[in-house]
Amino acid sequence: MMTSPTQSNRPSASSAVDPQAGPPVVSGPLLRTTRHGSRTGDGMKKEKITFVISICVAVILTLALPAVFVPPAASAQFAGGQRMPPFGFITANPTISIATGSATSSYHSTTGVTSAHVQWVFGTVTGTYTGCTMQAKTSYDGANWLTLGSAAALTVTTGTLTAWDIYQQAPSATSVTVTTPSSSAAMGFGAYTEYVFACSAYGTSAPVTATMIYK
Repeated sequence: MMTSPTQSNRPSASSAVDPQAGPPVVSGPLLRTTRHGSRTGDGMKKEKITFVISICVAVILTLALPAVFVPPAASAQFAGGQRMPPFGFITANPTISIATGSATSSYHSTTGVTSAHVQWVFGTVTGTYTGCTMQAKTSYDGANWLTLGSAAALTVTTGTLTAWDIYQQAPSATSVTVTTPSSSAAMGFGAYTEYVFACSAYGTSAPVTATMIYK
């Protein structure tokens, strides 16, 4: 018996869409794809967090490294506040304590120096100092000292200022210059320089402020 086309194309009651039903349940490959997308989003969040942390670390290192690589402070043996201002000058204030007829200042670095402008200013002098001189000495190794030029005469009275210059011997412009060898005198500045004070007669104390400008 033949079935009419109208009857065969009519949907069955079991396949009809129920308007009371909720949205279709996603299952199978589509469900797996959705979960994979969620994992990708988590990965992007982690990458963003890692990027932010990297930026923070870079900023911290940029701020911290200059403090780590600060040049070390000058050695205590170079007492007197040696400074190197701009334009190639070196300023030093060696300390010296004068109580008797002789005293030696702290020494400081003079490597590469060819001239010095020296100034001594005495404070309140107690007693009488006569026949006083100041002799510059230089050393190449910090242990053996040679005189640098001749001694400068000093007037040691309250408030007295004395200034003078020390110049290294200029080399010859046309030939090699060899100075006379000496075991006691230097022809130029060594690695270190100090100043030796001496008097034939002396009082109780003679405080002094010494300033040297090297170049």
